[in-house]
Amino acid sequence: MKGRFTQKSGLFAWRFATAFVGLFLVGAPLAGAAPVDSGERSLEDCFRAALARSEAVAIQDQAVSQSEERYRQAKGSVLPTVNAQASRTWQEHPSTSVGSSIFPSVQPVLRLSASQPLFRGFREFAGIRAAEDQVAAQRELRRAAMTQLYLDVVRGFYSVLAVERDLKNIATQVELYGRRVRELRSRREIGRSRLSEELSTESAMSALKAQAEALSGELGSVREELSSVTGFDRDVALGDPQESSLAEGSVPHPLEEYLRGLPRRPDVRAEQNRLQAAQEAVAIARGAHLPTADLSGNYYFARSGSLKDVNWDLQLGLNLPLYAGGTLQSRVREARSQLEQAELSYGRARRIAEQEIRALFEVVQADRKRIRALGEAVSLAERNYAAQSRDYRNGTVSNLEVLQALTAFQESRRALDRARFAAKQDFLRLEVASARRPTRAVEGE
Repeated sequence: MKGRFTQKSGLFAWRFATAFVGLFLVGAPLAGAAPVDSGERSLEDCFRAALARSEAVAIQDQAVSQSEERYRQAKGSVLPTVNAQASRTWQEHPSTSVGSSIFPSVQPVLRLSASQPLFRGFREFAGIRAAEDQVAAQRELRRAAMTQLYLDVVRGFYSVLAVERDLKNIATQVELYGRRVRELRSRREIGRSRLSEELSTESAMSALKAQAEALSGELGSVREELSSVTGFDRDVALGDPQESSLAEGSVPHPLEEYLRGLPRRPDVRAEQNRLQAAQEAVAIARGAHLPTADLSGNYYFARSGSLKDVNWDLQLGLNLPLYAGGTLQSRVREARSQLEQAELSYGRARRIAEQEIRALFEVVQADRKRIRALGEAVSLAERNYAAQSRDYRNGTVSNLEVLQALTAFQESRRALDRARFAAKQDFLRLEVASARRPTRAVEGE
């Protein structure tokens, strides 16, 4: 007895060790391996792909680069300039020896010149701030282009999924019609159904198949549109990992939370930056009334005439504008008018943005109520179809009533699915309108 126990224990230990080693050898490479790609592309995958090939975003990238270079140019206006200059002048030989000593016939000049602006009425610093505001505005316009691209991808992505779901629902409905035809055929063979009932059901099924063909054409169109935006293959599989969280078009935050995102919207921030730039433009125009001061100097490596032994010179220049035909004051009035225009544009952008957020919030709320009502309709229609089918077998209702119940059930289900996908799009539009999407991680910033 003890020998058999020892033998069994040894066999168990050997099997356990073999299994452990096998799991270690098999599991070791899996632990460090990348997760298996299901082949489905999510909304974020499509957006990243579209972002990489978007001409509109690339154009805004160049606009940002140009505004950054203008900012560097504005900063360079307060820095000194240094130039190396060389010249050689030939002229007729003066008739007197004094003239020859002062203005020889050959006059070579080789010098290094430097100039430093000392005071420009603070216009240069206002110009730097204005250029910086323009850079910020261009960056916000780039974000606005990315936001619009995101909305385009959302529309194409969920249009594809909605049509595909509609086709699946029609396929299910066709299958139910097929079952109905087979049931009617078997009942007709035993004399409990008429040929007209079978033909009417087949006619309805054929009409549904024709509708499926039309939807297939629509699916090809929306898939082609999404493919042109993302660069993915036309038949790539799409998956929605957020389907459960967005299925009912839920609004997890109150309206005030979405309104708080209004100042972060790229269009609003771009108008705000333009307003700040317009304010600096007024300071630039006013600065033209103030005096300017510049310091310049030269160092000579080669010189001729009576100054050939003078190696350097400095010059301090002052300029006070007294009268310029009214152009300076006109530029101030123009800058003030542009500032008022920028204030109006900023106010309009905020008003439109707030109106959009409020409207989309109401739409999403209505989507939730509609989905809830359609869910109840689907449940009742399904129960009605089951009851009508039982009553038909008992001979208390006609085949037409069963078909009407079946059609109502399937149409309610299709309407529910379409409403769910519409609610997803409306919810994401609300998120975009309140600057909650696309996230900075998705933007790649």
